[in-house]
Amino acid sequence: MECRLTFGIGKFILAVSLPILLAAQMHAAAAKDGSLKKFLRIKRDIPYVTGGSPQQTGDLYIPRSLGNHPAVLLIHGGAWKFGSYNDPGVVYLARHLAANGYEVFCINYRLIGAGGEFPNDLIDCKNALAWLYVHAERLHIKPHDIFVAGTSAGAHLALMTAYTAGGKHFPSTEYPAVRLHVKAAIGFYTPTNLMLISGLGHHSWVYKLVHSYLKKWLMLHPINGLLSASPIYYLKHAVPTLLFQGTRDTLVPPIEASIMAAALNNARKPVKLVMVKRVGHAFMNITSPQRREALNKMLAYLRSRLKH
Repeated sequence: MECRLTFGIGKFILAVSLPILLAAQMHAAAAKDGSLKKFLRIKRDIPYVTGGSPQQTGDLYIPRSLGNHPAVLLIHGGAWKFGSYNDPGVVYLARHLAANGYEVFCINYRLIGAGGEFPNDLIDCKNALAWLYVHAERLHIKPHDIFVAGTSAGAHLALMTAYTAGGKHFPSTEYPAVRLHVKAAIGFYTPTNLMLISGLGHHSWVYKLVHSYLKKWLMLHPINGLLSASPIYYLKHAVPTLLFQGTRDTLVPPIEASIMAAALNNARKPVKLVMVKRVGHAFMNITSPQRREALNKMLAYLRSRLKH
């Protein structure tokens, strides 16, 4: 099945709201999927911030196999303004990752208009990562085998979380004393350099979206605010990275992934770029051969990183 999306403002709203519209259908199908149900169980709406908002919670997908497991912090997309951990793309990933032996913490985070303007949403993700570390023993998680993954805006947050995990930038507010480490980062159709919106013009909806997302940050950092809110700014501390990019993506241009991969290579950071042919943005939300192929490549990549 071919996934091909083009974006005017109306089609963009459809694209980011599609996961919400399909979530109920996805869960109904998942409930009937006995083959997966045999291998996982789910704990719903776990808070990772004490006394936090309902958005600062996550669903924990747990393998039924015994022993300690590697883990994946999984972050949904939606232009930093929409979406949830019920989005079909991340639910699909979470269920299959858990069935293959990974504990998956699929999280919500605060969104634009609900206190989630940058860097608050990133700090939510750092708090969720720290929560996994703090509770690793109880959850039977291997603390040195934790990965971070995301789709679209969630991929931006995943790379930001991974690349700043061990440094001074954007520390966890809930667990400031916890030393964080990420094994590798995986991004699907990832915004890696927000500076690229500068050439779109003030009337572009993408320009307006990014500036509403970064409004306070840009006031504090008027010179390099766009760049310092981008994963490409933190190459020095980058972890091994896997990037998936659709060749027909008109929202996050394919050249952006190629530039990011080249930058990581130049910084001598391990990187693998998978260009997915004949698909547009958000292809993980749609049942297709490409989605299954991407899942299999992600699983193979995770296995290879566990050997290091």
